[in-house]
Amino acid sequence: MRALLMLALLLWGGSASAFAAETAQAPVVQFHIMDETDPAEISETTTVFINGRFVARFELNNSHQFEEREINIPVADRYDYALCGRISIRAADGHVEMHVLDDGAQLKNPAGQRLEALAADGFTTFFLGQRTDPGSAPRDLHRTDVCSVPTS
Repeated sequence: MRALLMLALLLWGGSASAFAAETAQAPVVQFHIMDETDPAEISETTTVFINGRFVARFELNNSHQFEEREINIPVADRYDYALCGRISIRAADGHVEMHVLDDGAQLKNPAGQRLEALAADGFTTFFLGQRTDPGSAPRDLHRTDVCSVPTS
């Protein structure tokens, strides 16, 4: 099929290089997301969606405490993300708590950044930011419906 289309372009007066340029992939934005366990964490499973599309999954525990993913997404006007999953922690008094991740916000200029999956407020708020820059916490942090699983 592609050969016929290229032949048609050549007969029409176009060139194969023009065809290749038109069918090339759309430009992408590249950045990294890192996730690391906190000393209180027992296990963590986090899934990251950007603009409604799955981009990464992190599964951490005591024997696997760090992961980093290179993210390549199409260039867009906005980059809305959702963090979904579960984290189990050992509370100060020794009991185990399970926390659900269902937070989202908008990335500002993610190209080239190294973002971390971070927790705040006693493992009740989750976001992408930079630990070294407390100002990187999003101002538009909210609960999402992306993580909801239908029950019927």
